[in-house]
Amino acid sequence: MKRIVKIQLVATAALAAFALVAGAAGPASATEAACTAAAATVMPASVSILPTKGAKVTKADYVAAKGATGPYCKVIGEINAVDPMAHPVLFEVNLPEAWNGKALQYGGGGLNGTLVNGLQPLRDQPPGVPIPIAQGYATYGTDAGHPNAKPDIQVFWNNPEEAINHAYASYKKTHDVAMTLISAYYGKVPTRSYFFGGSEGGREAMNSIQRYPADYDGVVATVPAIHWVSGKLANNRDFRESTEGGFMNAAKLKLLRAKTNAVCDQLDGLQDGVISRYQGCSALFKPETLRCAGGADTGDTCLSDKQIVLVNHIRSPYGLPYPLKYGYTQFNALATGGEDMDGTVNPWLLDDEQLPADDLGRTHYGPGTVRFLLVKDENYHGVPDLMQYKDVIQKASDLMDATNPDLSAYQAHGGKLIMKQNGADYTVGGDGVMQYYDNVVKTMGAAKVNAFIRYYVNPGVNHGGSGIQADGSEVPDRVDLIGALDKWVETNQAPGTLTVASYAKGDATTPLAVRPLCTYPNYPQYVSGDPKAASSFTCKSLH
Repeated sequence: MKRIVKIQLVATAALAAFALVAGAAGPASATEAACTAAAATVMPASVSILPTKGAKVTKADYVAAKGATGPYCKVIGEINAVDPMAHPVLFEVNLPEAWNGKALQYGGGGLNGTLVNGLQPLRDQPPGVPIPIAQGYATYGTDAGHPNAKPDIQVFWNNPEEAINHAYASYKKTHDVAMTLISAYYGKVPTRSYFFGGSEGGREAMNSIQRYPADYDGVVATVPAIHWVSGKLANNRDFRESTEGGFMNAAKLKLLRAKTNAVCDQLDGLQDGVISRYQGCSALFKPETLRCAGGADTGDTCLSDKQIVLVNHIRSPYGLPYPLKYGYTQFNALATGGEDMDGTVNPWLLDDEQLPADDLGRTHYGPGTVRFLLVKDENYHGVPDLMQYKDVIQKASDLMDATNPDLSAYQAHGGKLIMKQNGADYTVGGDGVMQYYDNVVKTMGAAKVNAFIRYYVNPGVNHGGSGIQADGSEVPDRVDLIGALDKWVETNQAPGTLTVASYAKGDATTPLAVRPLCTYPNYPQYVSGDPKAASSFTCKSLH
């Protein structure tokens, strides 16, 4: 499909000097002189369809080739806020000399506040795959329009423009500026525009195609935090319960995982410490079977009543007394299995040690959201009355949640979407994203969805993208999703079952183990043979 993009080419002498014209032999080549000319580039407010006071390039450096990365022009700048009290939106655009004609926007992470430079490996990227700029992509990212303020980053909620920038506007503004710079530099519009994000960046990617469906030809959204508001409320509740007796130390988390796996691990045909059949375990194993005598905490071989309550909350939906955006009334269960792995229950829900009940939870997302967005009291430490804050919660959902099940405008544009969820995710959790996908199918129909969406689940892997099996080896989790997306967009041949692999440190070519990465609602069922070979598994339906 021919890409048609409206670009605001800014008629300034600086941008004219910055621009190159593509030769007949192929894409234009970057030059050091053209790159440094960008340093004086100023763009008016009309550079973006969203309100700004214009944008400017603050620095442009020509970076020499290094390793697999060829030379490129590194452009850093800022998009000026309308509110004089708001921070500018920072951006970085990287323009490779050997341009492949395509643009790739990187999503952020956590609560943002740090400039995403677009020069890092993508989430889950195999070690032998070059980073995108080395593949020829023009890459770009943003800081979301607010700094990583210490000690409380969510102070940005106090400024309405910064709040909107964090929610969605900064990514659109950065997209518009980046496309203007890329088009001027190479003398033509990118043939493809992609977005790749994980976690918060996955929410940004999903929010972007729901709000601005014509901006992207393809998107990868891994572990996307699309149910943002309810997720933060649930996180606050869980953290507060951990400070009031629900805390579990490393030994208790190990006990919980071992007893859970004893019931659920073999459901996939292989006892390896990974619950590959990622739904249904909570109905089979109840943490009450681990109750300490009398319900008090008497040691590491049992769970107290308060610890059992916390475990059940993690494994159950968090309900709200009113609907959020697009009718959602709950944040679904997080995960079952892998509780003692790094990056699962600890640090997302607990800390290394029990904190006092009045701890502000500065290292956790939920407490900060409650303090700055809901209660507007930076010293608040509690669980708020949801009815009292109904209006602000619903408004926040309208801003932050990326849960529109009607993606028909994006499909009509020709866009493709790859989503990936991890089975031991205690931050976003898989059930909520699965529910969203089911709602997309219900809204649009299975045939339409199958034509432009692929949703994969990687069992046994934490939110950050790693997992450990019972024998101490890594769960296979490396996969080239941008390669699969680009091939799909360019050839219109949809990906089927992919494979994930694990590698020894220092070896980027020979996988230690490979498994199928199945599309939801399928999971990798072990059949027979070498458990390190993908051919030993088959993708089997949960239903």
